[in-house]
Order: sequence, then C-alpha cells, then structure tokens
Amino acid sequence: MNKLIEIRFVLKMKEKILNVFFPRTCPVCGEVVKGQDKFVCEKCKGKVFYMKEPKCAKCGKSLKEDGTLCKDCREHKHAYEKGVCLFQYAGGIKESMYRFKYKNAREYGAYYGWETAKRYGKLFEQWGIDCIMAVPVSKKKEIKRGYNQAYVYAKEISKYTKIPIDKKCLVRVEDTKPQKEFVGIARKKNVENAFAIYEEKAKEYNKVLLVDDIYTTGSTIDACTQVLKAAGVKEVYFVCISAGVL
Repeated sequence: MNKLIEIRFVLKMKEKILNVFFPRTCPVCGEVVKGQDKFVCEKCKGKVFYMKEPKCAKCGKSLKEDGTLCKDCREHKHAYEKGVCLFQYAGGIKESMYRFKYKNAREYGAYYGWETAKRYGKLFEQWGIDCIMAVPVSKKKEIKRGYNQAYVYAKEISKYTKIPIDKKCLVRVEDTKPQKEFVGIARKKNVENAFAIYEEKAKEYNKVLLVDDIYTTGSTIDACTQVLKAAGVKEVYFVCISAGVL
C-alpha cells in the first residue's frame, strides 16, 4: 500500500509541473483552476455529489432508504460479481460528463481516474483485479468522436492504481443504438450480441475490472461480462463514473 501512495505522489508532482504550462480546467464549469493541487474549482465543489451509503451491495448505487439491494438488482440477476460508481448523475457531473463524452474534454479523465483510485483503489486490491478493460465503442463511433471515453477513463485508473489495462481483448462487433433510447428489456436486447472476445488473450485473466462512463440498468456490463466469462475469465467487476440514485 505504501508503494501505491508513493506512485500517486510522483504522478501528482508530474501533474503539477505540467499544470504550469498547461493550466488545468475545472471539469464542472470549464474554467481554469487556481491551485496546482486541485481538480475542481472552489465554487463547483458543492455541485459534485459522490455515491454515499447506504449503497446497493451489487451495483453500488446509493439508495434512498436502508437496504441491501436496489430494486433493479432484486428483480434481475446480473452476470457480474459487484460494482461501484463514483458520482451521482446529478448537479455539475451531468454537464461534465456530457463534455467528456461528446465535446472532446478528454482531460477530465484525469480527475475521474484520480478520484476513483483514491476512493476505490484499496477495494480493487481486495477484489484481486489483475486486468482493467474499458467497455468498447464501435469503430464507427470511435472514429467519429475521436476517442472512446471509457478507455480514456480506464487509462487514468490504470495509471494511478498500476493495474494493467488491456484494450484488445474485448471488442465491439455491432454498432448498436445508444442505450438511452431504450428502457427495460429492450436495453438488454440492444447489446446482447454487441461484444466479442479474443479468447486466447482472455484466458490470461482471472479477475477483470470493466470500466464505463454511466451505469443505468447494467445491461452493457452484463453483456460484456457474459462473453468474458464464456472465454474463461472467472470473476468480473465494474466501476463507472456515475449512476442515478434509487
């Protein structure tokens, strides 16, 4: 654990030097942040809401009432083991994630990754994660957008936790419609054949951490989990930047 703290300290110092020449912008309002050790400006701190207890023991969403599982996880069996989400999809995070996903604000990935490693790095160690994989987007979308936001986020988590990342093992083979256009069982059907695995590569991993931007019903995470486990991965966990509150 001391080595992990040392690595984070070195990375933080490198970022401070870079910020002298390339000032960091607040991922909430987009303005330059005063103070080299800060990600979010003072006026926006109150606009960011972390996932708080009580949380669903399966998907990690905050619950409005005490309980073990959220309604979705009580009614539907998920293929993954467990997952966590960093922020509530509310307040300043909504606009932040829109810019991160659609407006080329890739620099926000550093903030999301740093906060994820700080809050969940020890948990990832307890889970025994040996590989990080980002939920892939289609080649068409990646070319149009210029990047896969989940992979940008995953790289930052890997940088801060030193857990290896694999970009080639899990691939998207169908250019599906956005999940936000569907509800209920239609979300599951939309992605059920969307992913594929290079099986020989997958056999190298026992416990995989899937990384995505937003968690809603878990249909995308489940679809990825199913192909990973079919290829020999024993356990699959996930982390997302944000999710709603139940």
